[in-house]
Formats: sequence, C-alpha cells, structure tokens
Amino acid sequence: MSTFRSGVIFMVVALIICGVAFSLVSCSYVPVKTAVVVPESHSAEFQKAFFEAARVYGRAGCGDQELAEMTARESVSTGVPAALIAAQASDESTCNPMAVSNRGAVGLTQIVPKMWSKQFDFTKINLLNPEQNMGVSADIMSKLIKQYGVRNALIHYYGTGNDGIGLGGNGYADKILKLAGKL
Repeated sequence: MSTFRSGVIFMVVALIICGVAFSLVSCSYVPVKTAVVVPESHSAEFQKAFFEAARVYGRAGCGDQELAEMTARESVSTGVPAALIAAQASDESTCNPMAVSNRGAVGLTQIVPKMWSKQFDFTKINLLNPEQNMGVSADIMSKLIKQYGVRNALIHYYGTGNDGIGLGGNGYADKILKLAGKL
C-alpha cells in the first residue's frame, strides 16, 4: 500500500474516532504504529469493506480500527456486505463483545446459542471472543442471504432462526438496513 493511501486511511479513521470522542476529549494527531497487512489479491476489496464498516461504526458512535478491520476480513471471507455486519454489531451490542442479554444472546452480534446449536458446536466456539462471534454471525448471515435475500435474512436472524416476523423482525430489518445505509 502506498504511503499516500496509508495516510488517507489513517486520516479517515482518525476523523471517525475524533467524531466519536469529540464530546469526551479533544483529539490530536497520533501516528499509527502498526499497519494492516492485506493480501494483494484482496487489497481493493478489503479497503472497500473497511471503509464501509468504518462509516457505519462512525454513524453508530462505536467501534474502532481493529473492529473495522475484523469486519472487513469477515466481509471479504463470507461475501456479506461489511456495512451490514457493522450495523448488526453496532445495533446488537453497541460494539460490546462482552454483552449478554436477558434472553441469552451473547457477544458482539448477540448470537443466541440455543437458536443456532444445530449448525454450530458452541462448546468449541467462544461467543465472547469478538472474532469468533463475528465469524459465526457472518456465516449465519451469508447462508440466510443466499436463501432469503438481505431483508428477509435479517428477519430470520432476529427471530428464532427460522421466522422472526412475530418477534418484530420487520422493524429490526429496517433499523439495520438504515444504519448500514442500505434503506
């Protein structure tokens, strides 16, 4: 990646972080000490996914560079739009990987293990690990999108794993699509 591109990426991320932190502290320029290493074959696709995720996290007021990178990797790996993954993480847990709901939803994307236990062995998956949680969620969404399309995939994800319409899934789908900038 060129020095110019690296500088542009850093400035966008810094603006997002400063926008989130504006009400708490004033932001100053701090150089990034680590670089994201992306295989050349996925570089443009990764960058596009990274910026999609960063825009959503910036709008939602949560997330950071590491989360945007993780989101981009899952997007490239599964084909699920990065904006959709980021919107789910933002809405479901406010980007908190340790979130646990009173209904048994766990982690960054609030996966309910009893809903998805037929597809995943949760004795081997730590849903409080943000990468594992996002990986499971992106895998679920990838399969649901192929079967139902994006909007209905969100309804199914929100509900019982089969039909979320009775649980307010339509409102959930609209909220996620709006946050993702797809509505």
